[in-house]
Amino acid sequence: MNETILIAVATPVLITLGGIASWLLKAKREESLNQEAKSREFKIETYKKILEPFIAALTHTLSEKELQNETDKIKTLEYKKIVFDLTTFGSDESLKIFNSIMQTFYNPEKYKGETPDEYSIRLLALLSEFVLQIRKDVYSKNTKLNRSEMLEFMITDMEQNSEKINNYKFL
Repeated sequence: MNETILIAVATPVLITLGGIASWLLKAKREESLNQEAKSREFKIETYKKILEPFIAALTHTLSEKELQNETDKIKTLEYKKIVFDLTTFGSDESLKIFNSIMQTFYNPEKYKGETPDEYSIRLLALLSEFVLQIRKDVYSKNTKLNRSEMLEFMITDMEQNSEKINNYKFL
């Protein structure tokens, strides 16, 4: 009889405790997924803003003034704040590549080698690697794409330079 009463009392208590635990775990998981989604959206928007001047540089339909306005954004405080966001949440690889891009812009004479297109190849290789690292950071770590495929839609002579871009070694 005591066992029957114990079972009668314990069953609803255990069911209630199990339901509460399940609800708490589900709520925690949903909160975590929500935070991940917000973080991903923030990353995407930041990466888009960082890429704007580079996209403009590869857009041949812009006037010289429009192009200059876009590339001048790199020097602004607003742009530097956006890049600072990259330093706090971006992957190590994307930050390293971005730093290399900026150092190449700041010191072009250091990277203009023996051939006239060496500087351009370096910039294209860095930019395409940066886009590839963004893809890995935000979407697909296991992507099978290579560097040249990341910018192929914007570069008319990519076939001629794809091997150089894909095999470029960053120092």
